[in-house]
Amino acid sequence: MISKEIDDLLAGPVMILVSTRNAAFRPAIGRGTGAAHVASLGCIDVLVSRTQWPEVVENAALGAPVAVTMVRPHDYRAFQVKGSILAVSQADDADRARAQNYISEMLVVMEALGVTPHQLSHTLVDSDLLRIRFQPTDVFSQSPGPGAGERLRTNSP
Repeated sequence: MISKEIDDLLAGPVMILVSTRNAAFRPAIGRGTGAAHVASLGCIDVLVSRTQWPEVVENAALGAPVAVTMVRPHDYRAFQVKGSILAVSQADDADRARAQNYISEMLVVMEALGVTPHQLSHTLVDSDLLRIRFQPTDVFSQSPGPGAGERLRTNSP
C-alpha cells in the first residue's frame, strides 16, 4: 500500500499534520513529531504530543479514522494517508529518540527556508508523546497543481 516514494518521504524531513475526529464528526488537527512506515506490519506510526494536541489524541481510539498529511518543505511535495487506528500507546525510548531527531532535523531544514526556531517552538513539541499506529486504507496526492487530491491507492478493509 505504501509506495517507495511515500516511504522515502516519511523517512526524510517532512512537516506532519495529524487529523482525527470525535463522535460528532468534529475534526481535530495537530502536528506530528515524527513518523515511520513499519513495513513489516504494513502500518504507519506517527508521534503526537498529548500536551500540545489533546483533542487529536482524545479522538485517537482503536478503529477510529485518522488522516496524516506529510509535506516536504522545500518543494511542497505532499501526500495524505488515511486509515484506521490500530493502537495508541505511550512513546517508548526509541520513539522519543525519533522525535528528538525529527525536531533537530526539521529545525535545520526550516531555518534554511527562513523560519526561525522560535517560530517553530510551539509546534515542534516532544513532551508527553503518544504513538498512534494505523493501517493505511487510502493515499492521496496533495501536492499543489492539477493532481492535487487525486487518489493514488486504496486498500479498503
